[in-house]
Amino acid sequence: MRSIGRGLLGLIIFLLMSLGDGVGVGYSAQVLPSAPEFELVTSAGDAVSNATLRGRPTLLIFWAPWCNVCQKELPEIANFYRQDRPEQLRVLSIGFADLRSNVEAFVKARPEVFVFPTAYDEDRWVAQAFKVRATPTYVVLDVQGRIAVTHLGTGLLQNDQFRTFLSGLNLSGLNRS
Repeated sequence: MRSIGRGLLGLIIFLLMSLGDGVGVGYSAQVLPSAPEFELVTSAGDAVSNATLRGRPTLLIFWAPWCNVCQKELPEIANFYRQDRPEQLRVLSIGFADLRSNVEAFVKARPEVFVFPTAYDEDRWVAQAFKVRATPTYVVLDVQGRIAVTHLGTGLLQNDQFRTFLSGLNLSGLNRS
């Protein structure tokens, strides 16, 4: 009887651990994975890293100028940023998978869209560290710099885990500066 109990316990632990491997999982019932170490410089010249982002939740947007989905999603994210974003939520767009000149020209031609800081990921090393495989990819970091939500493709604003994360920010009473 004792070996059956251990086997069953092992199966339950395996199943619970397996639930957290999917895209878009909020990890609310588990230990959140820490974001990989990274450092970027925004187009305004500001250094952004794990250390500078800790203390406030952050939405990272990995995108490319040639991505049709990005071209449709980024204006929606800009509207969210201006109208519905909790004040404590930072947003950082990260252009990658293209030449720096193409990313910069795309951003410069769309000032109404890029209302949030934008950085260029030279050689895709930050995207690789976050295991980004598609554009757009959204990564939400909590106040401790842990990955709370990952979302691939269109529809971030309708993602249940993202909406739950946002509602937690609105209720948390975090500093709104």
